[in-house]
Amino acid sequence: MLEDNKISRVIFEVLTDVCGTDEVVRNPQLQLFANGLLDSFGTVELILTIYEELGIDISPSELDREMWATPEKIINYIEAKDAEAKVK
Repeated sequence: MLEDNKISRVIFEVLTDVCGTDEVVRNPQLQLFANGLLDSFGTVELILTIYEELGIDISPSELDREMWATPEKIINYIEAKDAEAKVK
């Protein structure tokens, strides 16, 4: 499993809720869009939760389905964005 930290916990929690399955936790490489588990409404909910819970602002224009295709990729993206914000 991915490193246990606040970002991964929040992402896994919201993805489990939005996708309706804990498979997202058991299989971090699960293709969310390709398997119909994540759609535009779920993505908006995910972005809002990331902002509310983590204080990380994600613009819809920076969202790339390939970069957000799996739980692991989402966590890596958010961790990188968080690290970048802390450097500034």
